[in-house]
Amino acid sequence: MKVLCLHPSGLMYTEIFLRLEPLGLELVAAAVRRAGHEVRLLDLQAAAHRDYIRILDEFRPDAVLVGMNYLANIPEVVDLCKASKARHPRMLICVGGHSASFTAREILEHAQGAIDCVVRGEGEEAAPRVLAAWRDDPKSLHRVDGVTTLEGAGLPPQQIHSLDDLRPARDLLPNRKKYFIGVLDPAASIEFSRGCPWDCSFCSAWTFYGRSYRKIAPELYAEDLASIREPGVFFVDGVAFIQPEHGDAIAAAVEKRRIRKRYYLETGTCCCATRRSSGAGRSSGSSTCSSASRRSTPKD
Repeated sequence: MKVLCLHPSGLMYTEIFLRLEPLGLELVAAAVRRAGHEVRLLDLQAAAHRDYIRILDEFRPDAVLVGMNYLANIPEVVDLCKASKARHPRMLICVGGHSASFTAREILEHAQGAIDCVVRGEGEEAAPRVLAAWRDDPKSLHRVDGVTTLEGAGLPPQQIHSLDDLRPARDLLPNRKKYFIGVLDPAASIEFSRGCPWDCSFCSAWTFYGRSYRKIAPELYAEDLASIREPGVFFVDGVAFIQPEHGDAIAAAVEKRRIRKRYYLETGTCCCATRRSSGAGRSSGSSTCSSASRRSTPKD
């Protein structure tokens, strides 16, 4: 199948401070490509709606997978899906992402049939199964784990067994120099962990990941980092360096490869205040850290 992965436009005024590489969608695109599909990726943060319509008509994909992480993108995503379905009524349109996972039913109802399904949870695991179900029996989409349709919802989403198996399809993104955060321009995005062991009332990460905390092997992280050409790097991890030992192992792997970058990360003050802070930032370049306080107890 021909598959187009689509990221919506940036939020109002965010481009003053950041425009982040759509890492999650790159990971989904890589998983779909490994499953044998022909894949393209378009990021409307760095392209116009007319570019999307042009690719729709020229590439004529069998499926459009939309990654949506922010609630504010819902109106744009719904309108784009309606326009896409009107032009290509037999094309699968699937929406996923963090915010979509919590608003699946509402998005489907607002789309009025233009969106075939919403994927809840991690898209790398679900996307290939959604495409297989659409190819074999489109009416069976609601039976796929983690999928919601107007007809119903499947079982809860399945988590990726090992983050070590994931690699983003960075090669599908043509305008890589358009991404930045603060003074890091250009900047790529990368992750070395997922999830959070806390259950803070102000955050939805723990409900999305089920209070799990998974890590990427330090050597594999360093390998991915070495492949990045941009001088700046943003860690997308919700709470970076929870475990100092893992951070130190990452620092050793990065130092071994003599990688020098400038970093930006976000984490909790509980991580910044650990007795033995990670050496990752010290040994591999300069870093900027944004932190938040937490008042909850980590999962055992």
